Amino acid sequence: MKKDIFINAFHKLIRLKFIILIGLIGIVTSCVENIVVYRTETKDMIGDYLKKDSVEFSEFNKMLDTTQVMGLLKAYGEYTCFAPTNEAMYAFYHAHGKTSMKDFPLFQLDTIAHPKDSITLLQIVYNQIIKGQIITTDKFNYGRLADQSMNERYITIDTAVVNGVILLKVNKTSSIIRQDIELANGVIHVINQVLNPSQLTSIETIEKDKKFTLFYQALKLTRLTEKLFLTEDKSYDPLSATNVAFLKAKGITQGSGSKDELPKAKKYGYTLFMESDLTFKNLYGIENIEQLVKKASDIYDPVFPEDKDVKLYDDPKNSLNRFIAYHMVNKQLSYNQIIKAYDTPHMIKNYDMYEYIETMCPNTLMEARIVRTDGDHDFSLNMTNTTTDAVHIVKDYSDKDATNGVYHEIDKILAYDSETKAHMENIRLRLDAASFFPELTNNNMRGYRGEIINQDVRSWIFPKGYIERLTCAEGTTFSYLNAYGGYLDYQGDEVYLAGNYDFSVVTPPIPAGTYEVRFGYQPTGGRGVAQLYFGDEDKVEPCGIPLDLRIDADNALIGYVVPGLALDDPNGYENDKMMRNRGYMKGPCTYKDVLGTWYGKKIARQSNRVLRKILGIYTFDKPGTHIFKVKSVKDGQFMFDFLEFIPVGLIESEGVD
Repeated sequence: MKKDIFINAFHKLIRLKFIILIGLIGIVTSCVENIVVYRTETKDMIGDYLKKDSVEFSEFNKMLDTTQVMGLLKAYGEYTCFAPTNEAMYAFYHAHGKTSMKDFPLFQLDTIAHPKDSITLLQIVYNQIIKGQIITTDKFNYGRLADQSMNERYITIDTAVVNGVILLKVNKTSSIIRQDIELANGVIHVINQVLNPSQLTSIETIEKDKKFTLFYQALKLTRLTEKLFLTEDKSYDPLSATNVAFLKAKGITQGSGSKDELPKAKKYGYTLFMESDLTFKNLYGIENIEQLVKKASDIYDPVFPEDKDVKLYDDPKNSLNRFIAYHMVNKQLSYNQIIKAYDTPHMIKNYDMYEYIETMCPNTLMEARIVRTDGDHDFSLNMTNTTTDAVHIVKDYSDKDATNGVYHEIDKILAYDSETKAHMENIRLRLDAASFFPELTNNNMRGYRGEIINQDVRSWIFPKGYIERLTCAEGTTFSYLNAYGGYLDYQGDEVYLAGNYDFSVVTPPIPAGTYEVRFGYQPTGGRGVAQLYFGDEDKVEPCGIPLDLRIDADNALIGYVVPGLALDDPNGYENDKMMRNRGYMKGPCTYKDVLGTWYGKKIARQSNRVLRKILGIYTFDKPGTHIFKVKSVKDGQFMFDFLEFIPVGLIESEGVD
């Protein structure tokens, strides 16, 4: 696929990095946080630099001083600061009907005196700063940055061409006018507009966006607006005595060196993919709600003929309700997080990549696909095998931000129509374990962070009840390890359990049909033995005898031979058949180990440390979710990489990808 012009532009914009020098020691204390400043650099701290340039940053400096955040920027640490000029600050005041900084509340909003979308000085300052990461422009990617601002909001990067000059844009409104000012504790990018993400929820933001009045009218009519208000579960407290004790008792240090940490919050998130009024009119002749109701019936009545007479718009079986709900996802998926964030260096770029997204239309999936030979689009939605007329994000109107979600304009109608249904029923579904759990996405855990070699390797441990579609017995330690170059994992990450585990997971919805179901994992010496189960809520049955997760693929019981090693079987196909007879499959040839720390930089298919265990053949009479259950037989580790569902009619022609 052709490289994005944005990436090429960055290479032209990157400046040489400074060398950090060692020098002075001092101590400064801030009232916002207890900050001890160890001044060991001769280069200025960010706060010192801003203070020296009072002509350009005096207004921002006053706000930093007033909120006592200046102490942070004079402290040792790692910060990325998008510093607005005085001109940008004055324009911000004027846009909010203010004359100076003093007209804004300081820390707490008085909801009587200030409207809901008002903003405090502390929020303004925190919106401009990312703490814990130094992000120079060579680390930018199109769409949201992986790390949030101190106000726990995402920052979006893209480009614009103005008078023939390529400009870096932040949050689609502000331009970077000076970049990569590298200092002792981070980097400054000077911007010409204050970063000010919406303070409204998703549905409140969409209501104000006049580009989507027809879609919003349908949202209200179906009452699906009521499913978009959750923001955060305030009952979850990572600092509670119970959770601190849980971390102390259960947390472990992973093989990559990361230490299990508790999620710092439990936030909810939503994504909406929406057709604009103009798209409805120009492509489909739809100009009012009656015409949209008719279009929804035309699409969904053939797919669900038993429900064609359901007239109540707030009934999930109603065609308009299904139409709108299929555009909605209970994960906060920025442009990158739809699929690109999982296209890590592990993924071999000769093969198309797929991500399956559960929608809020009951028992339906949406397919995101990166087509490697497609130079026009980064990814497509619902590209069926019989047509290339897929749906695409309108990049100029993507990543529209709200406090609990994001929305994107799409270029044509997105629907679970007859063709999409037939497509979903006749493909292999490979579902990464992390895709099961919206909490991993909504709380900024899942996704590639941009530096697979030197990245911040992290792992999280989850108290009981944090993940809603997971049930764990006492004694189970459930962790998530983010993408890391040392792992030989699909998409680079894994779900990891330890101890005397006993857990069950609700899968995403699978279309009706007869499937072979497979479990993807890595065998290692410390894994232990587990009994696997699969089924539905009313009947979960064991999948054969317990699985010994310690046995490598080349053990005599499994019989793996490296493809290409046997002269009479150069592609390994005969060996594949023999392994299938024993209930196993090699790993796919679509991903690899990047660093070679433990797996020798091998492709999964070429490694004896990757296996797929065939759980059995199952017939699903109707689309729906299922139960995957695991119980420890012999204590040890357990890793869960992915599940596969393949229609039995496709097994013979499946290939090795």
